[in-house]
Amino acid sequence: MAVPHRLAILVSVAIACSGACSGSTPAPDSTVRIVSLHDVTTEIVVALGATDRLAGVAEPVDIDGKAAAAIARVPRVGDLESILAVRPAIVVGLAVVAAQDPDLVARLRDAGVTVHLGDPATLDDVYRLVRDVGERIAAAPAGEALAAQLAAQAGAPETPGPPVHDGHRTRVFVYDCCDPPFTAGRRTVLNDLIARAGGDNVFADLNAAWTHVSWEEVVARRPELVVIHAYKYEGQGDAADKERAVRAISALAALRTVVIPLGCSLGGLRSLDGLARLRAAIGARA
Repeated sequence: MAVPHRLAILVSVAIACSGACSGSTPAPDSTVRIVSLHDVTTEIVVALGATDRLAGVAEPVDIDGKAAAAIARVPRVGDLESILAVRPAIVVGLAVVAAQDPDLVARLRDAGVTVHLGDPATLDDVYRLVRDVGERIAAAPAGEALAAQLAAQAGAPETPGPPVHDGHRTRVFVYDCCDPPFTAGRRTVLNDLIARAGGDNVFADLNAAWTHVSWEEVVARRPELVVIHAYKYEGQGDAADKERAVRAISALAALRTVVIPLGCSLGGLRSLDGLARLRAAIGARA
């Protein structure tokens, strides 16, 4: 199903392009010109100390404050003409870029530009993405170090955090936006974060990334905690409006909610902040 808002350029939707979206690795060159078409990869490039190599970035939607300051003067790009105008050697982003505009990716490659699009669905994939981006932008040692730091912060996957009280794992519904609701399926980093935090995503059985469901389906899954994404785009409401939408459903009106920035859910460096927020929310008593 088509995504009706800018999240289509952000979320890690499941598409056939995965590792196959990766281009060849450029020769090590500290002057390699980079374009980033996703907030997740923009934050990674900045964290790897390669901001000076950014020739262009897609307009940010929900980006870390430090990264936002770092790219303040970097040209904004989006279509083929604007990207080619800044003469990149490599374009990085997430697989959703190809899902949204496959022709753009094909034409960039035809023009001789290396395109690398990650498709993270777990925290382990996030570490891999950091390493891959580091290798492709001539910052491999920094990528290895940052991936190791993230893994150490998260802890081992076999210790995902305690279940909630009385041995019960909290049932979690993710409400990104919209009516019908847009939520996280199995193939999302957020699904992995919920599990690591000791909860169960009520739509983890859906073999999908971000997808629409009905309010009737939500109620039938009997959630106990609602994760609300904090961002606002075009005609969508903010987090308070989304919470009101949840409260308007009588069967959901009394549920606990936790507001999490969108950037904590999409498979980038802020995944660890998202994990910490979820652990705190899932571990809290109602």
